[in-house]
Amino acid sequence: MSTPGIQQTLQAPNMEFTLGEDEQAVADLAAQIFSHLSGDERQVASEKTGEAFDPVLWGQIAEAGLLEALLPAGPDEPGLGMVGLALVAREQGRHLGRIPFTTTAVAALALAEFGGGRGVLDSIGAGTARVGLVLPEVRRRINAVRAGDGWVLDGTIDFGYLVPSSTHLMLQFHTDAGDMVALVEADRAGIVLDPFTGLSKQQHAALALANVAVAREDLLGADRPAGEVAAWIRPRLLTAAAALTAGACAEAVRRTAAYTSERRQFGRPISTNQGVAMRAADAHIDSEVTWLTAIDAAWQLDNDGEGELAAFTASWCAREGGFRVVHATQHLHGGMGADLDNHIHRFFIWVRELDVLWGSAGQVAEELANVILPLEGS
Repeated sequence: MSTPGIQQTLQAPNMEFTLGEDEQAVADLAAQIFSHLSGDERQVASEKTGEAFDPVLWGQIAEAGLLEALLPAGPDEPGLGMVGLALVAREQGRHLGRIPFTTTAVAALALAEFGGGRGVLDSIGAGTARVGLVLPEVRRRINAVRAGDGWVLDGTIDFGYLVPSSTHLMLQFHTDAGDMVALVEADRAGIVLDPFTGLSKQQHAALALANVAVAREDLLGADRPAGEVAAWIRPRLLTAAAALTAGACAEAVRRTAAYTSERRQFGRPISTNQGVAMRAADAHIDSEVTWLTAIDAAWQLDNDGEGELAAFTASWCAREGGFRVVHATQHLHGGMGADLDNHIHRFFIWVRELDVLWGSAGQVAEELANVILPLEGS
């Protein structure tokens, strides 16, 4: 078996895990905003209102410039890119912030990279545009046929993550030449949303597209080869989701450590029991691996390293490790962990929802295998 990809992987650039001054400032600011505006009580209140997202939290994130900080300000000012996105997403995960940050931020980076989208990028920076990213599913996709200089789209998608909170949709659609990506208004003629409440009690939607007209001006990278934009977006979206999972896992472990240190049984804290300590330690390790692979993937994507390899690795670690973390933290809370109103259960359902988002662990593993072991020469 020929394995040229493995040798190439060994030569990938190594990330410097120490944050720069700007990166640390963004992480600190994000932590401050999310901790202030996304505590347990506010989450419960937001869930009960049934609102698609928290507009106050979103407004503060935009006003603080956390979206604009990710984007290039000029040819020699690249912005904080995926590393900055991962740092903010981790803080969102820690506090379960009910806003469409990850999808909107990835969409903004794609618009900055490829152009198109009728000037929506400025509105994203200002916080007036929020973007849902709609990718193909195992049994569902959006198909397109030519119509003059544009396309006509038809198809259905079962799970549009946070789509009800979005003003715009970034749609990946299939053509005879390959997959293409367009940015359209969420209320464009022919798009029908069927909202539903997810495991996380956030609002998602199924989508049905019938004769949706897409012009050349709507396309991202209209002059690029078909498939290039879609291939650029997917690893970044998976990396953003992994960072979100990493934040949720880190906070679940922190809360569990506090709880097991305070909860007493037979006259001593349950954290002194060997079984409890070992399981909590395993959860901590899984949580750290999830974050380190996610931030490494973000850095590799920003620095032209082995981005695809790192992104699919991070996504697989998040799905496998995140699953173990939230099951462990819920179990270590005993019967309280199964209480639907308990804070630790909220972390459990958030991570389980992210676990099935944008492709199963098996699908991600196949993509990872295709990067590591090219079929050619096998």
